[in-house]
Amino acid sequence: MKLSYYCSSLSCGKINYIRVDADNRYDLKDEIGLEFNERCKHCGKHTKKHINRLHGEVNNIILVIAVLISIAATLVLWHLGFIWGAVTFGIPFIAWQIEKKKVSDFNKLMIN
Repeated sequence: MKLSYYCSSLSCGKINYIRVDADNRYDLKDEIGLEFNERCKHCGKHTKKHINRLHGEVNNIILVIAVLISIAATLVLWHLGFIWGAVTFGIPFIAWQIEKKKVSDFNKLMIN
């Protein structure tokens, strides 16, 4: 999961991303506090944002890795003679569902 926020500059307003290890806003509060200061990567302006202004998004890198693992596992199992190796095509779908659930849980929870 990656977290995004919009730049508060009227002329910029572009999306920025931050990296954290928290799975929910309470863990995020313990990690970075209620507010965080970040520099916009587009216009360079410092922005002070409350953690409720962060939105979780699905991390596509995890999905690409899951697709590559799925392809490799399918080829290996198919080469070894296991016809059921085609079942490993479900790995990316499972990874996407897990990531989507984490993002949904993060976005539902708000801190006062």
